[in-house]
Amino acid sequence: MTNHDEESASAIALSWLHRFAQAVQQTDAAQLNDIFEENAGWRDLMALTGNLRQAHTKAEIIDLLLAVAPDMKPQAFRLDDERPGPSRTATTPPQIELFFEFDIELGHVRALAYLTEAGHAVTLMTQLTELAEVTPVWPKVGRFDDEHPATRWRDHIAQKAAFVDDDPEVLIVGGGQFGVMTAAHLARQGIEALVIDRLPRVGDVWRTRYEALQLHQPYGVVQFPFLKFPENFPEYIPKDKFADWFEIYVRALDLNFWTSTTFETADYDDVDEVWNVSLKVSDGTSRTMRPKHLVLAAGGLSVPEWPDLPGLNDFQGSITHASQYVDATPHTDKNVLIVGVGTTAHDIALDVTAAGGHATLLQRSPLIVVDLPTANKMYGDFVDRSVSTDLVDARFLAGAVYPQLREGFLAFQRTVADVEDAELRAGLERAGMRLWAGQDDTGFYYSFLRSLGGFYINVGASDAIIRGDISILQSEDLLQFNESGVSLHDGTTRKFDAVVFATGSQPPIVGVAQLLGDHVAEKLGDVWGFDSDGEMRNVCKPTAQRGLWILMGSLPMARWHSPLVAMRIAAELRGLIPAAFQDPDHITWHRPFNIVAADSGRLIADAPTPATLTVGA
Repeated sequence: MTNHDEESASAIALSWLHRFAQAVQQTDAAQLNDIFEENAGWRDLMALTGNLRQAHTKAEIIDLLLAVAPDMKPQAFRLDDERPGPSRTATTPPQIELFFEFDIELGHVRALAYLTEAGHAVTLMTQLTELAEVTPVWPKVGRFDDEHPATRWRDHIAQKAAFVDDDPEVLIVGGGQFGVMTAAHLARQGIEALVIDRLPRVGDVWRTRYEALQLHQPYGVVQFPFLKFPENFPEYIPKDKFADWFEIYVRALDLNFWTSTTFETADYDDVDEVWNVSLKVSDGTSRTMRPKHLVLAAGGLSVPEWPDLPGLNDFQGSITHASQYVDATPHTDKNVLIVGVGTTAHDIALDVTAAGGHATLLQRSPLIVVDLPTANKMYGDFVDRSVSTDLVDARFLAGAVYPQLREGFLAFQRTVADVEDAELRAGLERAGMRLWAGQDDTGFYYSFLRSLGGFYINVGASDAIIRGDISILQSEDLLQFNESGVSLHDGTTRKFDAVVFATGSQPPIVGVAQLLGDHVAEKLGDVWGFDSDGEMRNVCKPTAQRGLWILMGSLPMARWHSPLVAMRIAAELRGLIPAAFQDPDHITWHRPFNIVAADSGRLIADAPTPATLTVGA
């Protein structure tokens, strides 16, 4: 871009920023009307709304801004000096990328807008990054001996983690990526949370999974906050190396982590506004804790799904669930039927084949398959180690306004995946696999956001299927199981020595009900999938049960959302949330359209009138 282009982009961006600041501070609907496109989208991440919220048209954006600005008092709008200056994107047509920042009553906000040449915003993302009245305790300065003259560091860490004389303000159930990242961000805010996990070693949540597992997302996508992977890490990290990283991370950041600890029961005390949590700790004794916040970091939410297949009780071979699968050693020279065709099913099938066994996948529904190089094109700058993860994260988060997100996935599937993977798909279909491109051709990542699965990124199993090394059996061909295998509708039989159910887990709300009771589950409703805003239902944001947080999703989602959850919890503990924002449903939308995630995922028009909302409802 020439100097003239840079000056022009900067002039348009600065003019828009000035007008936006003035309009928001004066709560002037007419001014706001002049600076947004009709179909603009705004995504707010715990900033002006104190929650995860979206607005999908100019009318919605104006209504929402006018509703929340008086409480949050935005001020001091300026360019973000730590990020690139205004510039034109390489898209067609080009847009002007504007990184800026401002302050609100709650803290500091970083923002990103994409503008047309006419100076109208197409996309706006606002993200809370610091709390106004909470000074982070990191980075630490000085000597440990000066701060704790009578204590050795090792003893101090052990005493801190023991919680002998008090209880943690935040108890995190589950030691996976969400658990440790959220604990790290809380520690930075000066809040000593406790992470518990039922497994005996930090990182076992990954270490104990099947031996063939390695991450299917590249190095840059799965980075951790505060502690970047060393340069010697491979592009796709093996699960044992990744598990060891959890141990390194917890030790390096002095996080409080109890292993071999089982969550037993919990109930909420509405009077004292604390949880009564019963734990069984590593020495077999019980411990009751009363944290103000309970975070379910996917710990205990995975309840294996066991489909009811005809005649299965007659089968005399081994039957296991993929969650119990370790490696293919017991299946050498054996015929193994794997029920399911998702990522885990493919990985197990490839593992069995490599060990000298023969694997057959039982397919029950169509699958999205994308080749690994193709999937990497969706990750964009995440695969470039020279680009700041923080910068790429900001751009990705801004692009996650629901209508634009969905259209982006659809465009990627039709213009990239369908073209580049055509030969792969044809080969799989010839081998007997049923394929599709996802709901309305929206592809693999949209499928993950809707249902946590339904796709496979090919790292070798698809090639094995095409070669005939892995067989495909369709569920409609299955009549029933028998003692030695299965009987098919065409009168033939297939012999199997073992069946592995790679059928995933029941809906997360089932796990919530098992941990906290049906009454809490009924209060929450569904967990995961798109809500009416276009955010995930009951995930990484306040829920209808006070003091309860549910964190789940992909590795990058843990990096994106853990700081937001930590700041919101810290703000609640310190009394910084405006009264009108305390209720998780403090903004009730009455939309002219709905997101029908369970059906087609389309935006369905119901009425031409603009959206209205109620604050404090």
